Order: sequence, then C-alpha cells, then structure tokens
Amino acid sequence: MKDIREESLAEGEAIGFAKGEAEEKLATAKRLLSIGLSVQDVAKGTSLSVEQVEKIKAELA
Repeated sequence: MKDIREESLAEGEAIGFAKGEAEEKLATAKRLLSIGLSVQDVAKGTSLSVEQVEKIKAELA
C-alpha cells in the first residue's frame, strides 16, 4: 500500500514540476518578446519551438 502511495506522490510531483517549468518558459518568452527580442532568439533562449513563440507573440498583439 505504501508503494502505491509513494508512486502516486512521485507522479504528482513530476506532473507539477513539468507544469511549472512550462509556465515559466511561457512567462520568460513573453518577457523576452516584450523587450523586443526576435522570435528566433526567444525560441533559442526558452527551448520553445519557433511556432510556439510565434503563437505567444500573436496572443500578445
């Protein structure tokens, strides 16, 4: 029983970490775009795809 609970906790932590990391990349991309960096530079700096950054840029417009 303890193993299942520990596995569930570890899985929840991994999901939470991944979600937080994705939210931070999004926030960073928005900041970098707002200071005038190019879509390509933002993609390189955040490890997001160019397409993802273009979508974020369109949402900011």
